[in-house]
Amino acid sequence: MSNIHISRKHNLDHDECLAVAEDLLDQLVSAFGGRVSRDGNCYNYRHTTGLRAVIEPKEGELDINVKLNLMTRSFGPQVEQQINEVLDEHIGTA
Repeated sequence: MSNIHISRKHNLDHDECLAVAEDLLDQLVSAFGGRVSRDGNCYNYRHTTGLRAVIEPKEGELDINVKLNLMTRSFGPQVEQQINEVLDEHIGTA
């Protein structure tokens, strides 16, 4: 299994950070399909191929962990690029 970890520092308030996380999830679903669930402050993204992501909005930081299995590993670069584009748009570069 392969992993992608992206952590982006920010100066957003809690609601703004949640909005960025939700927009990121909307973009992932739009680009790749899948479904989203929420567990407390964490968002879980799952794709039928086994790709999974946990997005954790925190004060001062947005933390994203993506798990790719053998079948989804080839999509890793596209997923990482999509995540970084959304974060660059809303938060700026790290």
